[in-house]
Amino acid sequence: MTRRTSVFAAPLLALLFLTGCSIELQHELTEADANEIYVLLSKNGINAKKEKAEGGNEVRFTIVVPKGDAAQAAELLKRNSLPRPVEKGLSHFAKGSMVPTATEERAMLLKAMAGEVSNALNQIDGVLEARAIVMVPENNDLSQPENRPMPSASVFIKYRLLEGGKAPVTVEAVKQFVASSVAELKPDAVTVLMTEAMAPTAETTETNRLQDVLGVRMTAASAGTFKMILGCAFALILAMMGLTAWTFMRGGSGGGNAAATAARPARARGGRAE
Repeated sequence: MTRRTSVFAAPLLALLFLTGCSIELQHELTEADANEIYVLLSKNGINAKKEKAEGGNEVRFTIVVPKGDAAQAAELLKRNSLPRPVEKGLSHFAKGSMVPTATEERAMLLKAMAGEVSNALNQIDGVLEARAIVMVPENNDLSQPENRPMPSASVFIKYRLLEGGKAPVTVEAVKQFVASSVAELKPDAVTVLMTEAMAPTAETTETNRLQDVLGVRMTAASAGTFKMILGCAFALILAMMGLTAWTFMRGGSGGGNAAATAARPARARGGRAE
């Protein structure tokens, strides 16, 4: 590459570097989680991209955001509990390859039961995060079945208010659901803790509204900076082109004067010879 070409390419490369730097925010996502994250980020003015991951038996996706928006995007995901937590359920319990002890098998079964309950509650619209703990005490005294210890459960739910200011689910509904999921579990033995999530940041405004500038999607706030950089680069290119043209014309003019000067002595010598 010549020096002149590098002068032209430098501002363009700098412009591409400033506008094209991105970072992976989340990977190995299900399509449902990827879509939910993409919609949330777009509503908040972040130019996110959903990319399909190559390879693997299951289809997975990656969310990519501009490097400058990574911190804001991560905070949005944290406030909205995205991607959705997924607990290991009974299907994972059945895949165990090692032969566990009776105590280990019981612990894994209880964890799997709690995972099934948590995953089901996480499917409710408005529930951001749900976790359950199930306890089924062992009954070693078979002589007094009426006095045997009964199972219990604890449930934590983080939720976002629905339209109208209503919670997505009631405490009584959670108790009934969990009790029906575990054998011999009574609704009164289920403890439910529900907490409302912080209100998400304001959605699209005039400053974070997405717009296209020369095929590049960005927020209105950054569009001004982009246009300024683009204008400076264009002005620099025009200046370099003008300087190149002036240098070329000056060089051509100098060459013609030199040829005329060299021709004068030759004509003078020719005249004396005659």
